[in-house]
Amino acid sequence: MLCTLSRWMISRSEDTGKKLPRIVGRHVRRCGACGDQARSSASLSSRLRAERSAWLAKVPDFPLGLEPEKEASVSWPRVSVAAPAKPRRPWLALRPVPVAASLIVLAAAGLVLFRVIPREPVPSAADRVAARAAIKTLTSAPDELPGVIGEAASSLDKERQILERSVVSAVDYLQDRLNIKIERKATPKSL
Repeated sequence: MLCTLSRWMISRSEDTGKKLPRIVGRHVRRCGACGDQARSSASLSSRLRAERSAWLAKVPDFPLGLEPEKEASVSWPRVSVAAPAKPRRPWLALRPVPVAASLIVLAAAGLVLFRVIPREPVPSAADRVAARAAIKTLTSAPDELPGVIGEAASSLDKERQILERSVVSAVDYLQDRLNIKIERKATPKSL
């Protein structure tokens, strides 16, 4: 585990140019395999620079498919590998006109929203008094509550009886017209 972490730190230090931590340096001095990797990675950049010219000499020239006199006159631009990156401009500086236009549209929409949509009027003093009176009548209902419940129960019974009579008459009508026999249970006695 320590060798794996040490090798990772060696590779990281070569990539970033940072110094190895002391514990990794001590491990590299003690461990032969990690020491070999540290020496190999330290000499890698100088070896690659030395081998670059030999490697480029082995690259064949590819014909461009042009006429021979034009092919000799074609020069390819040199591209530097380590070109410094341009700093990014902030997003507002990239396209100021669309950003400004969108901000103006948003401001206009907000203005229209707050001006056009009607606000609910504040209740007047008379409305407040009427609301308080309605609340008092609702809260005073417990005195009359048993009578209200009795009336509701009696109206439900009346509706049930009307529905039962409607079903009985519909069954009678169908029985007469379709010439079928539908047996009924005994009619429930009224309470």
